[in-house]
Amino acid sequence: MIPAMNRRTILTALGFAALVAACSSSTGSGGATTTPAPASTSTTPAGTPATDTPTTTDATTAATTAPATGPTGTTSPCPPAGDTVDVSSADPLLMSSLLGADIRTGAHPCYERVVIELMGTGTFPGWTVGYATDPVPLGQSGEGVSLLGAATIEVRLGVWMQSMEGDGYQGDFQLFPTNVTHVRELRLTDNFEGMSTWAIGLDEQYPFAVAVLHAPERLVIDIYTG
Repeated sequence: MIPAMNRRTILTALGFAALVAACSSSTGSGGATTTPAPASTSTTPAGTPATDTPTTTDATTAATTAPATGPTGTTSPCPPAGDTVDVSSADPLLMSSLLGADIRTGAHPCYERVVIELMGTGTFPGWTVGYATDPVPLGQSGEGVSLLGAATIEVRLGVWMQSMEGDGYQGDFQLFPTNVTHVRELRLTDNFEGMSTWAIGLDEQYPFAVAVLHAPERLVIDIYTG
């Protein structure tokens, strides 16, 4: 028979062991509680690319197409410029050993520009720019041609646009530019004996101004449409 004191000691020990076992089963291994990961909440299907970042407005394009503005930010009208009378160099018949290289157009807030670029070596040729009445002469044939639009500017230069050997300008002799609104057609109407003529068809008559620029050599006609 186990003495009463020993029985009390054994019962106390068994109760303590049961309490420790119960605590161990409630906390898991090492006493750390494990929490399951939440399910994903994304609604984007797998394989869908990320949204593109919006691009910014090109600063150069914005600067050349924005209307002129006053100090308060309000739109201002284009200032009057140019004239409709003929203009020419000091010696409009001066011939040059330069050759034609290119003709191009450009749009600006208050005007549209036509540039005739030259290449080679030599002095800048004489030139005349002015309005002509359609039909304008086409070469030395005596045939007349009407350009697209309601008004025509003729530009005469003391150079071969393309030489008899085929040197110089290699582009088309009739162009319908798409980067401008009021310049409707460009046409090489004469290229004979070292002189050339370009005709510029416009939707109506506008004042214009002419400038000579260098490096490269070019004649610039600004047509004030604003």
